Amino acid sequence: MANMEDLAICASAGDVEASPGKRRKQSEPESLWGMLRRGIVDHQLGLSVNLLLFVGFSYVLFPSLRSKMSAFFGLSYASPTQSGMYGQGSRDGYLVASFIVFFTALRAFALEYLLLPLAGWCGINKKKGKVRFAEQFYIMVYYILYWGWGVLLFIRDTPAGVRTVEGLLISLWGGFPRLLLDSGMKLYYLSQFAFWLQQIVVLHIEEKRKDHYQMLTHHIITVSLLAGSYSYRQNRAGNAVLVCMDIVDFIFPLAKILKYLSWQKACDAAFALFVITWFLWRHVAYCAICWSIYAHVNNVTMPYGLYSTQTGAKLSDDGGTNIMDNLFQPVMHPGAQTLSFNANIRWLFLGLLLALQCITIAWGVMIIRVVVRVLRGEGADDSRSEAEDNDETEESEHSPTQHGSVLQKEKPRYIEVETTSEELRSYPKRGGGSAGSGSKRKSKGISSGLNLAHNKEILNRIGCLSDEQLAREKELREGSTSPGIRPGSEGR
Repeated sequence: MANMEDLAICASAGDVEASPGKRRKQSEPESLWGMLRRGIVDHQLGLSVNLLLFVGFSYVLFPSLRSKMSAFFGLSYASPTQSGMYGQGSRDGYLVASFIVFFTALRAFALEYLLLPLAGWCGINKKKGKVRFAEQFYIMVYYILYWGWGVLLFIRDTPAGVRTVEGLLISLWGGFPRLLLDSGMKLYYLSQFAFWLQQIVVLHIEEKRKDHYQMLTHHIITVSLLAGSYSYRQNRAGNAVLVCMDIVDFIFPLAKILKYLSWQKACDAAFALFVITWFLWRHVAYCAICWSIYAHVNNVTMPYGLYSTQTGAKLSDDGGTNIMDNLFQPVMHPGAQTLSFNANIRWLFLGLLLALQCITIAWGVMIIRVVVRVLRGEGADDSRSEAEDNDETEESEHSPTQHGSVLQKEKPRYIEVETTSEELRSYPKRGGGSAGSGSKRKSKGISSGLNLAHNKEILNRIGCLSDEQLAREKELREGSTSPGIRPGSEGR
């Protein structure tokens, strides 16, 4: 028997009310945050475009504001002596804000007008399946582009004399503090920072997933590392960490896209590539960076001490103990002449990186479980997100759903009931009258599927019998005490 809260009766208008569970859910008042969240989700594109237009028109119409508004559209802190090189400061936050709005508009436009239609064209019928397909496709394209961009920047920034893995790791920390960075690295870093901030916003305004808090923790740590490494002039090391992360993040969406397309063998192959890449980049290469902080920083390169923010030269061996004033010096103290590096800052970076690795290990355990399912022949599935086979809004009611390699029919959500004049005439009169002597008044047919006589009690409890049917049921119960009628024989 179906759960009563999920039970619905196909009936003519006015005969049937919604089930009690549905009535309670619909009658609950929506919170202010719920209405705001729904409004933002429904109008992401419009709100984002209007914000961008507002900033653009403000720049055009108010010349006195142009010096400040220009930070929303271009890079700030250009070096007066070196062309194409830039410093860091608080005005960089304006460009980050513009990128957040831009990514929100881009994502909303791509999902609504490009990727959701593409999902339908690919034969995905479920609404939730289309949304997941579109989201994963967008993420895949983003990470392909940014991983390629990050690799090019890293190769270009690698010293020519590096020949070994250890030498490559040591080069991550060389030249501290790098007071200037080129336009490509700055644009890459600020846009990545904006993307991860926008992902935190997406987590809170869209439907909550099963791994919401793990993802939130991951995003907060990532944003903290990006903010700290950028302002502390550790752009090369941050670039290396992003490259290690991004290569995995475009292979995994590819595997999920293949799953939504029901290409199970291709999905399993992509998942195998994902597992190998995950292990090599997120546990080997990433942990090598963490090990380098422990083994090389202060021992081989980047010693503790006080450095000049004008020339980058080391002034003394005393780096003090302060963290925040040095870590965010370009923002908190832009006029400071010195910058310190000490053990507290070193262990803070290492601690955040290891915290990120702990989350990665937890996800790795989930991946191992999926590997076990694949080896058993059950197919690859994402255990980090909620199950998608409980979609309530479908465009094709009778289409089978793909789960792993097994096709399962959609569970019926409706019990259909039929009452006809013939069935009504079969009810005995009060006192045990014969069948056929009852009222010949006809009632409207509703639909077919369930024998009413055997399910009156259920239908009565959920309020799905008409007044006429309830009256006849009452007569039947009162007449069942007569000698000529045995209990349980009605309707036969």
